[in-house]
Amino acid sequence: MTTLSHILQGNYDNARVEMKKTYEREKLIESFREQEYDKLREEAKTKNITADMKQLKDYPLAELDTPEVNGLKNGFQNAFAHYLAGYFFEVTGEPSLAEPGYRNALALAPNSRLVQTGLKEVGRRRPGPQECDVLFIIESGFAPSWKSVTVPVPVPRQKGVMVTPLSFPYIKAENKGFVPPTIGLAGKQYPVETLTNIDAMARRQLKDQMPGILLRTVVRAVLKSAVQDQAYKAGAVAGILTNVATVATEQADDRSWRTLPEKISVARAIVPRGKQTIEFKTESGVFRQEVEINHRFTIIPVRLSGGAVYVSQASTFGTGIAEQLPAMAEDTTPTTSKKPTKRATKKTS
Repeated sequence: MTTLSHILQGNYDNARVEMKKTYEREKLIESFREQEYDKLREEAKTKNITADMKQLKDYPLAELDTPEVNGLKNGFQNAFAHYLAGYFFEVTGEPSLAEPGYRNALALAPNSRLVQTGLKEVGRRRPGPQECDVLFIIESGFAPSWKSVTVPVPVPRQKGVMVTPLSFPYIKAENKGFVPPTIGLAGKQYPVETLTNIDAMARRQLKDQMPGILLRTVVRAVLKSAVQDQAYKAGAVAGILTNVATVATEQADDRSWRTLPEKISVARAIVPRGKQTIEFKTESGVFRQEVEINHRFTIIPVRLSGGAVYVSQASTFGTGIAEQLPAMAEDTTPTTSKKPTKRATKKTS
């Protein structure tokens, strides 16, 4: 979302930096999580502690085992971010950089016709002199809330195994984000595709992290039980107080970004420049609004929240970009300048 914000504000250099960071973050996250889980397993091994997901008999695992969750590669990569990178580099005249973005998006959303078309037509999709390449970004609903649920788990103690109530985070799918099937513009209907389902991503993230969360929680419970045993040896009152404090502090981490949308969908169209009326269905009826399209490319953000619709359009789209990015000239005919010609040859080869 930071990348999109930079693009909408016309900060194209910052947008490029954020796109590169996206790839780097994904690799770092994957490596960090593997190392974190390996460290947890080593810690548990030194304490002779084992934890298995089968121990969570009363945990709502069904919410984490759905087709949309299992269909995701992981819980931190999303197709929209990579598609946006592909679109940005394509419309700014750098198809060699756009192709990796589309390919990464396709790996995460293999059934998306929009992404397939973007990859197939990269470098060949060009609006005419009086046309605009429009990308609609539709955000709907809100990210799901993380809650805490307490379930009994067998925990090893000095005098054997004791079933102890432990708290774990869980997410219940809400599916309240309405996505219009098409967007009408310039007399045509353009299909809308959901590229990122943050609800499903959150549940996939939790599913991938649950083995580590379980292990960490059991290790913590074993350490707390050792403290309780020592307290009971010091006296019954001290033991009871320690036990009460332990129960009171047993709370799962349920922090989440509730302001994020539940779903991010896109639609793309090449239309004549000028005043156009967009039209699409909402939960409360058909929405219509006139927009001004006067640049070579335009991104139109749409926010759906319940029955409310918010459409914003920055007037800076396309302005000044020719100066920042030489490949984005209004005239697509080759230039006679030697240096720009060489750069253009490299980019389009």
